[in-house]
Amino acid sequence: MSAIATCIGLITILPPAVLAQPAPLPPALQAQSLENCLRTEVIKPENSARTVTELRAFCTPQPLAAVVTSVPARVVAQDGEVLIEDSRSITPDLAMMRAQMQYGDMNDYFFQPYKKNYITFGSLKNEDGSAPFSGESLDIKFELGMQFTLFPEIDSFTALAPLKVGYSQRSWWDIGESSAPFKEHNYNPELFWDFTEALARPSDRTRLHIFDLAGYEHQSNGLDGLGSRSWDRLYVQREFRLSEMLGWSVKAWRVVNLGEHNLDIEDYLGNVELTTHFEFNNWVGVDVRTLKGHKTEKVSYQADVILPMSRWVNSRFILSYYEGYGEALVNYNKKSRSVRAGFYFPLGF
Repeated sequence: MSAIATCIGLITILPPAVLAQPAPLPPALQAQSLENCLRTEVIKPENSARTVTELRAFCTPQPLAAVVTSVPARVVAQDGEVLIEDSRSITPDLAMMRAQMQYGDMNDYFFQPYKKNYITFGSLKNEDGSAPFSGESLDIKFELGMQFTLFPEIDSFTALAPLKVGYSQRSWWDIGESSAPFKEHNYNPELFWDFTEALARPSDRTRLHIFDLAGYEHQSNGLDGLGSRSWDRLYVQREFRLSEMLGWSVKAWRVVNLGEHNLDIEDYLGNVELTTHFEFNNWVGVDVRTLKGHKTEKVSYQADVILPMSRWVNSRFILSYYEGYGEALVNYNKKSRSVRAGFYFPLGF
């Protein structure tokens, strides 16, 4: 009886357990988990009817809350001692667990997608009737891009936290010839500050939003001699959203270096690029990119229509039309038009 009485007494006088709230994720990790979740969920067929707002709500982890599951305490006698086992367990908020476990820690993803990623089939025609650089018949054009953060967890110099390295490449592959040679590559490394992640985080301070991106980029086709094309630019970029369906992005640059065989490239491609974004039902997208050269008549535009595909295909369908100058650096001063269709990989959101 004394052992039982001792147990009852201990259970009676034991204070309730103080359950510590688990520490929340750092803001940068929360933003990364949200981004990874959106990339995954947006391409799922069952989410086709969801709006962007609903997907963000689904992917946004709620503040951590400790959920206590109580199970009656057990009294255990061991070597003449009385032990009390409390089997209460703390379960973190399920939304946060999903974000951490399913979409991962930011350190699990060294490279992140950047710009557009696609592969298309089509052909290009020059307005003057000359032979196009990409081949007389069918060609493949594809673009790949990636980025990574240089200082993901820097505390001492916050100005360096948004600094990223980006790389993208466009290539034209002439599959109409028997040897199927690659005809042109445009390489585009850059170093830039990405302020969008910091602006997306909650803050009690008033922040001035001037640019989304600001950086330095080099673009060239890697050739020597008369076919060489290159230019270096300092640029700023900003997106303006009128609604979930309509928005614009503006990119402006200042040329700091020109290749000797394309000294007049600004006459054809100018210093400003305007892209209009349309989104219908948060699923079908249309992008219209426009450039205007310094000479009044030098106007170029590209229209991309991106549509959903079958649930069995891990991509979307893209139809692309280009008319004007500079689809590739090698023919920046030749007016051409092209029509292509293929697969678009919605890695960014």
